[in-house]
Amino acid sequence: MEWWQQLGFSSEAEAIARGESEEVFNRTRNITPDTTSDIDKETELIRKFIASRTVTDNTETPDNTETPDNTETPSKYIIVQGPGGRYIAQEDAAGTYTDANVQAEIDRLNTQRDATLLANKTSGGGSGSDGGGGVYTPRTSTVDYTPVKTTGLSTKEEAKLRFPYLDERLIDVYVQGFIDTGDSQLALLQMRSDPLMETVYPGIRKTDGTLRMTEQEYIVAKEFMELELRNYNLNPQVFNDDIVEAISGDVSPQEFSERLQTGYQNIVQNIPQVQEVYMREFNLDLNEESIFGMFISPRLSTAVLENQIRQSQIIAEAEVALGSSALTVAAARGLQQQGLSQAQARRGFQGASTILPGLSGGAERFGRGPISGTEYVQATELGDQGIGQNIRRIESQITSASSAQAGAKQLRTGEVVGLEEV
Repeated sequence: MEWWQQLGFSSEAEAIARGESEEVFNRTRNITPDTTSDIDKETELIRKFIASRTVTDNTETPDNTETPDNTETPSKYIIVQGPGGRYIAQEDAAGTYTDANVQAEIDRLNTQRDATLLANKTSGGGSGSDGGGGVYTPRTSTVDYTPVKTTGLSTKEEAKLRFPYLDERLIDVYVQGFIDTGDSQLALLQMRSDPLMETVYPGIRKTDGTLRMTEQEYIVAKEFMELELRNYNLNPQVFNDDIVEAISGDVSPQEFSERLQTGYQNIVQNIPQVQEVYMREFNLDLNEESIFGMFISPRLSTAVLENQIRQSQIIAEAEVALGSSALTVAAARGLQQQGLSQAQARRGFQGASTILPGLSGGAERFGRGPISGTEYVQATELGDQGIGQNIRRIESQITSASSAQAGAKQLRTGEVVGLEEV
């Protein structure tokens, strides 16, 4: 049987295309082709030589004496092809390889085999009429392939499901990192090293560039601090910079809560005196929340002294009652400078939302200028006599006109009997 038939190939060309050769086949099986007779002759000569050198030993050895044989016979191996075609050692008493050299030869043969297979696959190798046209067919059992079912989601959609708490901008950075590396962990590291992290989560990064906490921990900490401020009737948005400063200073949410509690207990005892000082020095009638907020945040204290808080409160009340852009900053500043409080602004603008539509219509009907929400608040809440008198005249004209329309009677001569318009 030919060497390629013993390896299970249908032709010598197929065996060569698969990386086999007659030389390797013979070497691994300790067979040298066409040399059997030479080996026998050589063996016979060696035996005769040994016999000619044998010296007769006439020393009698007692029958009960045994000569121990302490010589350890070294293991011998031949090299064969194992599963998958890889070369392995097989112990064989007639082998020519020993422990000292068998592994080196196995490595050499496997390296040569791998190189041959690779060359055939990449270059379309193979020779002979049935070489397969260069198509490589591995000698392995058939493995069933089950295609991976796609989710139908894009990479970005999957990232949003994986990280629902992340900002949209960071999702984009993560997706790009995943496209670049193909690894989710590397993509996450790339996202966290992006400068955008500090924009989305200010204060999350330490001076050495590492993160103080994860994105989820940051969100939880910030929301906890905001909730604590709400418990004292304080608007968290006003204290956003102070929350960031606390996070940057490694202040835990629990420590933040304890600071608020301690500060409030100390400040509430002195609130009447503090209110008196602000009224006397700055003409500011501050409530407890404003005073407490000022002690929490130096920024808020500056804003209060510049009357920014009061102005923003007035604008907010106007927009609630009359809609967005109902009051300009300049108008709010003017009302604040006249001493309008938030409570007065609320009451005045709510009244304007009810009265102004009819009042403005009457003013236009009788040729008077329109009445604005600011003027109405000045008249009703700040006691502006000039605007107040103008409003009363318009109201009087509207009342008289309504009465005249309901009760007046015109004679044939054209005279009106009954109520007349003023």
